[in-house]
Amino acid sequence: MSDACPAALAAAPVAAPAGFLPCVLDEAFLHHVGPLHQRPGQEGHHVIAFRAAPVHLNRFGVVHGGMLASLADVAIGMNAARVAAGVDDAVTLTLTVDYIEGACAGQWIEAHTVLRKRAGRVRFGDCDVLADGRLVARGHATFYVRKPAARGE
Repeated sequence: MSDACPAALAAAPVAAPAGFLPCVLDEAFLHHVGPLHQRPGQEGHHVIAFRAAPVHLNRFGVVHGGMLASLADVAIGMNAARVAAGVDDAVTLTLTVDYIEGACAGQWIEAHTVLRKRAGRVRFGDCDVLADGRLVARGHATFYVRKPAARGE
C-alpha cells in the first residue's frame, strides 16, 4: 500500500452505491477490468464506475493508469454507442488521458461523460474520472461509428 493510500480504504465495502447496476459487458476484455457498474447521469449520459480492488493496483499501490484509461475509454464509448440513437458499433480512434492524482483500493471510481459530438460517423467525448468524488483523471476520445443509423448520417 502506498503512502498516499491508507490501509483503511482497502477494507471499504465492495458493494456498489445505490442506483448503480452491473454493466452488461459484451466483450471479453471488459471482464478483466471490472466488475463495472452504471447508472443514468445528466443529459442522458450514463456514469460508468467500479470499486477499486487490489487487482486494479500498480506496484506503487495506486490504481493503475491503464485501468483509469480503460474506464475512460469504456465510459465514452458506451455513451457514444448508447446515448446516440441508432448506433450499433463505435470503435476508438484516439484516447488521451490526463492523470491528476492517484486513486486507492477501496475507493469508488466513476467516469462522468459528456459527448461533444453525438451525430455522424465520427463522435467526440470527454469524461472526468472521480475517486470518491475527487478528480483523479480526465479523458478525451474520438470514436468512429462503423454502422451508422438508418437515418442516413
